[in-house]
Amino acid sequence: MDASLVPAYILHSRPYQENKLLLQLLLPELGRVSAVVRRRSGKQHRALQPFQAYLISLSGRSNLKTVSQLEEQASAYPFNGRVLFSALYLNELLCRLWPADLGSDNLFQLYQRTLQQLARNNADNSLEVVLRQFEFALLAELGQLPELALDAHAAPLTASAYYRLVSEQGLVASEQGWPGSALLAIAAADWQQAITLKVAKQLSRQLLAPLLGDKPLTSRALFQQFKTPVATSRSEE
Repeated sequence: MDASLVPAYILHSRPYQENKLLLQLLLPELGRVSAVVRRRSGKQHRALQPFQAYLISLSGRSNLKTVSQLEEQASAYPFNGRVLFSALYLNELLCRLWPADLGSDNLFQLYQRTLQQLARNNADNSLEVVLRQFEFALLAELGQLPELALDAHAAPLTASAYYRLVSEQGLVASEQGWPGSALLAIAAADWQQAITLKVAKQLSRQLLAPLLGDKPLTSRALFQQFKTPVATSRSEE
């Protein structure tokens, strides 16, 4: 392998100028990087797709790099249905939340591992576990995840107590709120109880909301369209 080539995933692409594409790439250590690549035609153009591992070489000194070489490293994951929308959700979160050119030692491995998990899991609960784990890991990388086994005063949570999340403080004991037992289960990555998944979804939504702002997530709209009457009570991402 050419030493100048590095692994990459395409998170998003759109037309740019006359014959180019503007890519949002995820690279080891470098994080999310914007780059342009000359538009391909025919079979080569179809190869530029998400959820496929590439080897690329970048050039340029500005924040907008140029892809000077690109090779397929592996076949794209053949996602469809709910799994596809889940994978699109990962990409949208990274594009919306991860600052451009902010390096990370763990982000690329986290994303790659989550794609592998999505490829193995397609049951409702399994998908939810994969998505919640990704959300919490991403929030931790961003420094936005509170300690889930301790309250705002650094005291261990009590399983029989209830807690609410207070912005910039953490978990605070409350007469009503999330059961400490569920929060402790989330902290321990113990997903056996349905209440744990329910609380994890509510908690992640509350943590993500101020970071995402008012613009709706396209992937969530896709989930809503995909629902059937039988599945309307089930939870997605």
